[in-house]
Amino acid sequence: MGRLPKQKSTLSWGYSSRWYQIPDHWQAPWKVMLIQTKPPDHPRGVVMYPVEGNRWIVTLVGVGHDYPPTHETDFLPFAQTVRSHEVYDAIHQAQPLSDIYSYRRTENCWQHYEALPRLPEHLVAVGDAVCAFNPIYGQGMTVAALGALTLDQCLDQTAGKFPLQGFTPIFHQQLAQMLVVPWLMATSEDLRWPSTVGPTPNWQTRLMHQYLDRVVQASLDRSYIYRTFWEVIHMVKPPKALFHPQILLPDLRLG
Repeated sequence: MGRLPKQKSTLSWGYSSRWYQIPDHWQAPWKVMLIQTKPPDHPRGVVMYPVEGNRWIVTLVGVGHDYPPTHETDFLPFAQTVRSHEVYDAIHQAQPLSDIYSYRRTENCWQHYEALPRLPEHLVAVGDAVCAFNPIYGQGMTVAALGALTLDQCLDQTAGKFPLQGFTPIFHQQLAQMLVVPWLMATSEDLRWPSTVGPTPNWQTRLMHQYLDRVVQASLDRSYIYRTFWEVIHMVKPPKALFHPQILLPDLRLG
């Protein structure tokens, strides 16, 4: 079958999560708090949201080996160092309900089955067995579902052809075509950080980063841009939707 070619890109993200009891009579003008990392100078972030049982789940995020802590004494001090004090203010007197759970297996990895000269007949790989993503981008389940749809389409194309001779390489070629966009979305964002282990960003990538920053800025007061941006992120629409004249022209007028 030959050696399986692969691509890797890693920024060494880390996550630490913990459950808290929401204090009685807690009041705030927000329900969910997301404080993002910001390249290249702010490698720490946090997300907190309410769940059943009157509880919060709090996840600390660190980039480039700046891993959030797994020890009791360090969790709150790390939360205090992100770009907003609001999560720390909410949890520093709240009752912890769990241990601290850590996750650091966050590399992007694409196994190129389509590049193998020979594959076993009637055996295919899908999901993370082909392409695994850093969970920060929320792509894994969506891409796995798109892979299942690709498999269904290939089966429809070969309906009535038994014993499906040559099906495996055909499927993996089509799966690879589908994976190009989500792979570029994930790895190009990681390239904003100088500590990323992977390809060096070229001028096209840097230009795209600048354009996307302007799209995000424009989305703050334009609902159509905001909706389209998140539809692209969730792969409901293709990236070219961000270059629609309704987005491109207002964006160019930004100062």
